[in-house]
Amino acid sequence: MKTLISLALIAFAATGAFAFDFSSLFGVKPAGLKDLAMVQVPAASEPFQVKTDFPLNIKPLDVKFFIEAEKPVVIDVRRPEEFAAGRLEAASLQLDYFAPDFKERLAKLDKGASYLIYCRTGHRSGLTLAIMKDLGFTDIHDIEGGITAWTAAGLPVVK
Repeated sequence: MKTLISLALIAFAATGAFAFDFSSLFGVKPAGLKDLAMVQVPAASEPFQVKTDFPLNIKPLDVKFFIEAEKPVVIDVRRPEEFAAGRLEAASLQLDYFAPDFKERLAKLDKGASYLIYCRTGHRSGLTLAIMKDLGFTDIHDIEGGITAWTAAGLPVVK
């Protein structure tokens, strides 16, 4: 009978230890736990926002998230025949980097919009970023490695 009572008391004490925080009695706090007073929860009226800071050159696997988060104008700066051979589905504009009016066509775009530029390997899109920066564009990015890196990563193109 004494054994049964002892077991019951041990079980009761163990259950109570999980239900109550006795750490303040002993001056210790288990690692990884925070005081509830220190946890900051946003007020219900504050909208939840995700802060996105994307680099100038975005890795192909991060482009999908960038397109979903920022909804940029996607510009393909390759030649028309390259564009016809395969492009990103999100590409909404094709401007041939080698066209004589390329810079003038860029200058007509909305300087306040977000842009994602790509070419075959990243060379022409990098040059385009420099031109756009000189023209006063502020939210400009390109795909690191161009469509070559995009396809090498197993990402789809459309024709």
